Amino acid sequence: MQAISDRTAITGIGYTGFTRSSDRSVLALATEASLRAVTDAGLEVAGIDGVVTYFHNQDTVAPRQLVQALGMRDCNFQVMCALGGGWACAAIASAAMAIHAGVCRNVLVFRAAKGRSERNPPANIAPSERQWSRPFGLVHAAARFGPHVSAHMARFGTTSLDFAHLAVSQRNHARLNTKAMMTDPMSIEDHQGSPWVIEPFRVLDCCFRSDGAVAVVVSSADIARDCRHGPVRIRALMGGTLTHQHGTLHAEGLWELYARRAAEKLYKGADMSAEDIDIAELYDPFTGICLMHMEGFGLAAPGEAATRVRAGDTGLDGAIPVNTHGGLLSESYTHGLGHVIEAVQQLRPGGVVDDYCDGHHDYDRSHCRQVRSAKTALVCGECGDSSLVLTADI
Repeated sequence: MQAISDRTAITGIGYTGFTRSSDRSVLALATEASLRAVTDAGLEVAGIDGVVTYFHNQDTVAPRQLVQALGMRDCNFQVMCALGGGWACAAIASAAMAIHAGVCRNVLVFRAAKGRSERNPPANIAPSERQWSRPFGLVHAAARFGPHVSAHMARFGTTSLDFAHLAVSQRNHARLNTKAMMTDPMSIEDHQGSPWVIEPFRVLDCCFRSDGAVAVVVSSADIARDCRHGPVRIRALMGGTLTHQHGTLHAEGLWELYARRAAEKLYKGADMSAEDIDIAELYDPFTGICLMHMEGFGLAAPGEAATRVRAGDTGLDGAIPVNTHGGLLSESYTHGLGHVIEAVQQLRPGGVVDDYCDGHHDYDRSHCRQVRSAKTALVCGECGDSSLVLTADI
């Protein structure tokens, strides 16, 4: 096991409403979500002594701005990383390591943006390696990820119809989520009839942008025992990226992600295997990438993720429920930190609080999103470049 295993825990979660056009500033959204997370943990702002965030295309506020907005007394540690969705779980890991090192006791992690209503215009001059790709049409994420998913399709026979089953499964989960933005019913035919964005992705294969904020409080294990909710322990963590073939997503082949390399070390650090995972909240910018994450982290054999989805294994009552909140495809675009919040909710003693249950969870899938007896969760960022194993405090 890792030396840091179970030494820290997630004690608080908070979020704003998610919209297409917020009339509030990014700082106001970040402040609301952060205050909600601190309150959820049963702490005071004065008890927070570190702040971590991440971004893409300069779309958020700096930790120092939030420190001032919250009126924090101390900030012993701040990090602001530009690696986008690949850093979602690394943000939690950074907070945990600062606590384990004795620098902080409670660290606030937030992600806030107005990704829908205040999209930043593309730069006129392509930075670094992008100068060799943007002039030739690689100007958005679908174009960047498309070749890797197409390679997976060519190697394993995955089809657009397979993607449809995953999109429908996650939409069904989102329909049981009071904070989800995309809740209209979706059928396989709806997916297959949606327009192409760029092959192999149709509109309903792609995540969407939204305005809003989410926040998480990470605490030392000794503090976590006295917090408001049963703590969700951080059992293992990984961050990193590929160390060769610069500028690509692939390891040995275009059809693989860093997830495959990270998984072995992550599970060893948790003293677990893929078979021990009860739920998986996997970064899902596109349906095909989510399937590749399933395979990379050993939740399906290579080329077999689609078969598991079609069999219903990723549903709420399946063998390995995936993206139980709807994910980026149907809940909101919170750059992966929303996946952490969902995992925490599923693992807490009281379960999720934002489905349509009236009081206790009865597992009626007309209104209940809670997974039965979930004790262990896998969460990953884009391409598996960061990942976590979280466990319920038993």
